[in-house]
Amino acid sequence: MDVFSPIPELNLLKEFYDAQEDFFANGFEMYEYGDEPEDRLVSFAQANGSGSRYGIWRKDDREDLAALPVVAMGDEGGVHVISLDFREFLRLLASIPADCEPDIDWESFGLRECDEPVENKPYLAWLKETFGITPADDWKAIVYGAEAELGKEWAAWVHPIIPDAVWSPVHELNLLPNAAFDGFANGFWLLDEYGEDGGLENPELTADLAPFATNDSDTFFALWRLDDRPDLPVVALGTTAGAHVVARNVREFYQLVAALTDTEIWCDETRVGLRPCEPAAKRTMFLSWLEETFGLRPTDDPAAVIATARAELGERLATRPARG
Repeated sequence: MDVFSPIPELNLLKEFYDAQEDFFANGFEMYEYGDEPEDRLVSFAQANGSGSRYGIWRKDDREDLAALPVVAMGDEGGVHVISLDFREFLRLLASIPADCEPDIDWESFGLRECDEPVENKPYLAWLKETFGITPADDWKAIVYGAEAELGKEWAAWVHPIIPDAVWSPVHELNLLPNAAFDGFANGFWLLDEYGEDGGLENPELTADLAPFATNDSDTFFALWRLDDRPDLPVVALGTTAGAHVVARNVREFYQLVAALTDTEIWCDETRVGLRPCEPAAKRTMFLSWLEETFGLRPTDDPAAVIATARAELGERLATRPARG
C-alpha cells in the first residue's frame, strides 16, 4: 500500500485530512508530497488561499524526517522557518485562530483575517488524542522560537540559494531593524543590498570580502570570509584603497559603533581610526535594540577594540592571497 510520505506523523495528518468534509484550518489543503532528492525544501501542503505552501527543510540527511524544521513559502515570494519540527508544526496549525490564515511575504510569516471562520474542534481533538498536543497560547511563540534557534543556520543556507529570502547569510545582520538603513548609529549605514560595491574602487576588495555598510562618505564595512569560522571579522575598506580589520565579529562591531557618541570610523590606505562627526539622531534606538536582542552594551574603549582586532588578524589580512 502506498503511503503519502516517509514521515509517519505527516501520514497520520493526511489520513485525518482525507476523512474531513470541511476545512479545519483556513487555506490549508494537502496534496502530493514532493520527494525530489535534490530538493531540500519539500512541499507537502498549501498554506493559504492564494497558493503559499508548507514544506520540510531537509537541512541534513537524518533518518527521522519528522525532526526536521518546517518552512512556509509565500506564493509571491518569501521563505521562513516556522517550526523546529513537524510536531511543533501541528501545534502551530492548531494555534492559528479559526478566522485567520497565513500571510507570507518576503518580510515575514504573519496572519490575515478570513471572511469565514473554520470549525477546528475536530482537529484539536484529534491532535490531543493522537499526539497529546494542545494549542499554544500564542502562535508567534512557535514561529519566533524556531527563528531564534535556527536563524543562524537558516541564513547561511538559504541566502546563496534564494538571496532575497534573507538580507544576508549572517543572522546577526538580518536582525537589524529597518532603521539601520537610516543611520541610527554613528558612521553606520546599511547598504541597500548585501555584498554590493557600488562606488567602491578599492583594489583590496577581493572575493573574500562582502560589503554590508558604509560611513556614508569614504569608508565601507565588509565581512571577511575567513576560513569556515561561523563568526566573521569586520573589515573597514577605504573607497579607493586600504583594508583594515576593526572587529573580530559582527557583535563586537555592533558594540564598537554603539560606543561612538560623536565620532565615526574612517580609513585610508595606511590608517584606520576615529574622527569627529555629528551624533546619530536614533542612537538611543540602536542601544535599546542591541541590549534587547543580544544582551550587549557599548564597549568601554572603541579604539582598543580596533587595536585588538588588528593585532590578532591584521597581518593575516594584509598577507592573504588576492582573489579577484
